Amino acid sequence: MKTLKTLIASGLIGLGATAAAGAADLTVTFHNIEGSSGTIMIAVYNDAEKFLAPGGGIAFGRIEATANPATYVFKDLAPGDYAISSFHDVDGNGKLKTNFMGIPREPIGMSRDAKGVMGPPSYEDAVFSLSAEGTSLEITLD
Repeated sequence: MKTLKTLIASGLIGLGATAAAGAADLTVTFHNIEGSSGTIMIAVYNDAEKFLAPGGGIAFGRIEATANPATYVFKDLAPGDYAISSFHDVDGNGKLKTNFMGIPREPIGMSRDAKGVMGPPSYEDAVFSLSAEGTSLEITLD
């Protein structure tokens, strides 16, 4: 079984890639940011089978954790169903720090503030709809 560290971190490998052209903006605001150092790494998924899988995201972003709350906008996504995974890379090493069991030691957050039981949350727990007019989400990092 994959550890939570592998699932989240590997899903964010493609940071810097952008989504295909579409019609709507997705605004994501992060709360509960620890301090003002590091980077919040964000991945957007549109497929339950690819959720948290290496390279499974369709859009990626990162923002410096200099404000609390902090906001990131994904531009021109096609309306539809999506899920987000994110983590606050507090130490700035580009990796999610975990304990020996793979449990995150840096704050993580999912869309709909989804939480897993004995592992990561499912796509169904985190999925939301992006309307043609755009959508705003709030994610609490824990």
